[in-house]
Amino acid sequence: MRKIKLITFVTALLLLLIGSIIITNYITHNQKETQKTFYVGVTYCGNSVQEAKELVDKVKNYTNLFTLQSGTMQNATEVEEIGDYVVASKMSFAVYNSDKIYYGTVGGIGVNQWALSAKERWKEQFIGIYYRDEPGGDLLDGKLVNLEKTGYQINEYRGETEIVPSLTKYGESITVYERDQDGRITSTTAYWPDGRVNIRTYNRTNNELIQYFPNGTIIINKTTLGNFRGTSEVYTEENITKHSSTIQSYEQVLKQNPIQNNDDAAKAFVNMNQKFLDDINKKQLNKESISVFTADYGLYWWEYKGGYDFVLAELGWNNSITQEISLVRGAANLQNKEWGTILTWKYTHPPYLTDGEEMFEQMKISYEAGANYVIIFNYSEDPINHNTLQEEHFQALERFWKDIVQNPKVIHGGIKAEAVLVLPQNYGWGMRNPQDTLWGLWYADNTTQKIWNQLQDKTEQYDLKLDIVFEDPNHLAIWKYNKVYYWNQK
Repeated sequence: MRKIKLITFVTALLLLLIGSIIITNYITHNQKETQKTFYVGVTYCGNSVQEAKELVDKVKNYTNLFTLQSGTMQNATEVEEIGDYVVASKMSFAVYNSDKIYYGTVGGIGVNQWALSAKERWKEQFIGIYYRDEPGGDLLDGKLVNLEKTGYQINEYRGETEIVPSLTKYGESITVYERDQDGRITSTTAYWPDGRVNIRTYNRTNNELIQYFPNGTIIINKTTLGNFRGTSEVYTEENITKHSSTIQSYEQVLKQNPIQNNDDAAKAFVNMNQKFLDDINKKQLNKESISVFTADYGLYWWEYKGGYDFVLAELGWNNSITQEISLVRGAANLQNKEWGTILTWKYTHPPYLTDGEEMFEQMKISYEAGANYVIIFNYSEDPINHNTLQEEHFQALERFWKDIVQNPKVIHGGIKAEAVLVLPQNYGWGMRNPQDTLWGLWYADNTTQKIWNQLQDKTEQYDLKLDIVFEDPNHLAIWKYNKVYYWNQK
């Protein structure tokens, strides 16, 4: 009997100890959350140091972050002059840099050396680098994207050079480029969502295009080069055997597509981001507390997996603000990252931005939903005046700062996710409408319609208290959310 009582006492003591640890961790976690700095600010996208300073003077009393998002300003001295002015105005500073700057230099200084010296110069007020723009959106919308970067790898055992094919997505197609040892293109293979496959081969005497169609038809166009003129011969399915080259079947060619399914697409996209971030030695930057971030309107989950420290969800284009926040916050929460929003164009023509009242509401919603960053995208296509911010927008920013950020009654992150909707693993759907593409490569299917219906239902039920994530064995939703719904759940 005493033994039973002792066991009961020890068990109760252990449960009390475990409970205390959990409560302590919870309190500590929440204290850390409340200690994080919230950043709100604007971007400058022009090429005038004086104009940038004038914008700083305009907003310094009601913002705390200034982002130099100007790819045209590649002079380190000018960037530093703007940065010095921002920091002297008691604001934090972030800099956008394009690929060409990272692959080369800024004002003759290697980029990491510049970034590290910038951190030493501006200390904690230099928060990070806005690196590359909309990698996910570019993939979804068919812009030129390097899914695998071309390179030459040295085989240390044989001392031979191995040619690595480059993989590019342009429009709806995926194209694989094969090169010779001198870097010249020897063939391209383009794969289309509807099943078409085009193979072009090049040599010094002739070019050949083989077109494979989903119905089994194969057409060959061979051009013989000479005296700057060419002759073509077209073969169809009926006389394909007359062609001298060995022709593979359509099925054989289609199986060579390096991206066969969603898992392949996700891997290629994550690898692309990892490689670009490796190019700038992100690990070295992070050691010095320099964050690397981007802004986008889709595929946030895999941008975090690719290594970005935080992602700014673009609020604009009349997209659903609730859905964008649910997607980026869900990805950040489950992968233990920060997140934010960037208020971008509502129109593709002047005035570009929404009005001041709606801008205020978007900033307020972002703040209450827990965004760590809220930035206004200040850019127009006017070659004379790149700024889009009008007086009503500055008034909205000042009102947001005074009535929301500095108001102790408004809790930052007070609107928390009470439920989560879990979508299929690596299902890279754009989600802007029921017909949106998957990875920009495949068309909507029955699964997309089921997800769309479930999405509308759960969004209506939970609004901003819903997160949206994806199945991932390394990031399980059941450990962070009380109510978990799956896309195929009835």
